[in-house]
Amino acid sequence: MKGHVPTPPELAERMVRRLFRNDSPTSADRILYPGAGTGPFAAAVERVCDAEGWEYPDGHAVETNPEHLEEARDRDLMHVEFREQDYLSDDMLETGKYRYVVGNPPYVPIEGLSEAEKDRYKAVFSTAVGRFDLYLLFFERSLELLADDGILLFVTPEKYEYVDTAEPLRRLLTTGDMHVKSIEHIPEDAFTGLITFPCITTLRRRSVGVEAETHVTLRDGSKHTTILPSDGDSWASNIRDADLEDMHTGATLGDVTERISPGLATGADKVFEMPAAEVPDTIDDRWVRPTISGSQLQAFDAPHVETVFVCPYKETGELADEDELGVTLDWLEQHRDRLEDRSCVEKGKKWYAWHENPPMQDLLQSKIVFRDIAKEPRFWPEREGKIVPKHSVYYAIPKDSVRLNDVMEYLNSPEARMWMEAHCQKAHNGYYRLQSRVLSDLPVPAEWADSFQATL
Repeated sequence: MKGHVPTPPELAERMVRRLFRNDSPTSADRILYPGAGTGPFAAAVERVCDAEGWEYPDGHAVETNPEHLEEARDRDLMHVEFREQDYLSDDMLETGKYRYVVGNPPYVPIEGLSEAEKDRYKAVFSTAVGRFDLYLLFFERSLELLADDGILLFVTPEKYEYVDTAEPLRRLLTTGDMHVKSIEHIPEDAFTGLITFPCITTLRRRSVGVEAETHVTLRDGSKHTTILPSDGDSWASNIRDADLEDMHTGATLGDVTERISPGLATGADKVFEMPAAEVPDTIDDRWVRPTISGSQLQAFDAPHVETVFVCPYKETGELADEDELGVTLDWLEQHRDRLEDRSCVEKGKKWYAWHENPPMQDLLQSKIVFRDIAKEPRFWPEREGKIVPKHSVYYAIPKDSVRLNDVMEYLNSPEARMWMEAHCQKAHNGYYRLQSRVLSDLPVPAEWADSFQATL
């Protein structure tokens, strides 16, 4: 199956031992291996059962890749039948119920699916919404096949705990008779050569109406228990054990800012951007704007500007006409071939236009700038309102009712940082993605909330 990532044998065995903890199998129990790949979990089951003296369960493994199936069958495992079958097809529902389900579902983002596949999945699965990933559907199908006393273990990316796309799945996992028994964040490099931020999720069915805690283990080894929300909301603060209830004041950062946006994409930075000290005389200063990238936001009190954009846009945000550009147009003509070879031009934009139209009336204001991906969230003031940030830098423009310094001080506070670390999506090496839609929900101080409410 597409999206297959081999599961290390030691991880498979560790998961199987957890699957059978206090619940050892018998030959009457059925076990299902969805997206079985080359059979690492089935092999781990036989190793564990042999070591513990347990009976083998009755195994059924499903995979669509013939090469993986051949390798799995070459293992000569005794308890399992490997079948070439699409786990997400309706035929799977006719295979009955399973006491155990264990595996590493394929990770395929929506871009990796054909239009026909997208349409088919959206017609069948409640989790196939927005920019869904295939492993979300594997969760949903597995719940349909899980027996009344069943238990499921999956290793997947942790992001299903908090991304908007996974809201329907979170609701499925916490309503009815489902109980998220445990979530363990395992090392980010658990899959050799890949950085995936994986987690092991243990699910089992329980009596309806009985509230059950979830045991959480984080990558630093810390452990706690929590009650996960059942309405589909993000689990991030619960999983990361952040007590954020006292922060809610009735207003958010989105309420007290005019705009929170990423910087500009020109579609040809190698043409439009250059060192500030190397701007040729053939470019009129009127069409030069200082810019900054995420890497240039260093330990300074203000952004450290080293480069500029050639910006053929007026202060109103309108693209300048060719005759307005004067000698700058002659310079742009030298790069015309490169500028015309952009998707935005193919879609009808003028050959010297940027990929995105800059909202100059917003950009040319005092603002707060910050990296789109950061090890620790940090925010800088850009008080002069001159910088046009690159796409790797986000910016926030406070409303007149709040002072820029106050907003920046709050954003750099431990309380705000704790909230961001609990809610922001994880990126490579423990970094956080500071996305505008997430930051817009950041609760702000009570006095700002009062000012916001007074304007309604």
